[in-house]
Amino acid sequence: MPSNVQLSEANAQFIEAKTTREFMNCLSDIPHNAIIFIDIDDTIITPVSKTFRKSPYNKLIDEIKKNKDKYPNYTEIVSNWRLQRKAMLIDENWPLLLAQLKEKFAVYGLTKMDVGKFGNIESMEKWRYQELKSLGIEFPNRLNIPEGTLNDASFYKGLFMTGLNAKSQTILHYSQYLKTNTMVLLDDREESLEDVGQFCEKQAIGFVGILFKGLEQFRDTPDPAIALFQKEHLIQYAEWLEDEKAMSMIKESKKGQ
Repeated sequence: MPSNVQLSEANAQFIEAKTTREFMNCLSDIPHNAIIFIDIDDTIITPVSKTFRKSPYNKLIDEIKKNKDKYPNYTEIVSNWRLQRKAMLIDENWPLLLAQLKEKFAVYGLTKMDVGKFGNIESMEKWRYQELKSLGIEFPNRLNIPEGTLNDASFYKGLFMTGLNAKSQTILHYSQYLKTNTMVLLDDREESLEDVGQFCEKQAIGFVGILFKGLEQFRDTPDPAIALFQKEHLIQYAEWLEDEKAMSMIKESKKGQ
């Protein structure tokens, strides 16, 4: 293991990386027939809003999802957030890194996300692909995997989307196309690494799990008042407000008091 890559203290079986360079260092010894899966949200891209930089505010959407039964227009709320929120690359070197990786390996995106029509998004697959493409991110289909939906999971232009499946189940559904003795997963969530790691162990496939901590590079501090206003406004009006707009509306509301 490269000397500048540290094991995660939380789970010593996973390598920890904070930048694309550290991620590349983790791949120095993997075989050329390895398949590399890369998570999307908070691994390649993240919302521009400072609200999503640190806990507990970065769980804003997760909390809405957990309590979706409370909101009759749940799909409108979450789909509008996706359509309206601005996104950015966590590391500006991601497009270059992917260009280098695809010359040697089969590299695919693996994102836990609904498939098909969702709220005001006609196709989650097309929306996700276009969002990434606008930021210079595209995944090649080196293994010529057919596009389409399979057991609620979906594959579209180099992107695996889980639907209601876990990430390991998604890989299992497409296993006939994913023949390899080594799988790599870069993900910001340990539960996803554990999930795919256990799958690989059962299938006697070598596994390299890399816990991505790229968000730690950001020093922005969320404003609790803005985060609360954004959440309440999103739930009430199904409209996402970026930080500047939310702050402006908060100031206007105080003037009227």
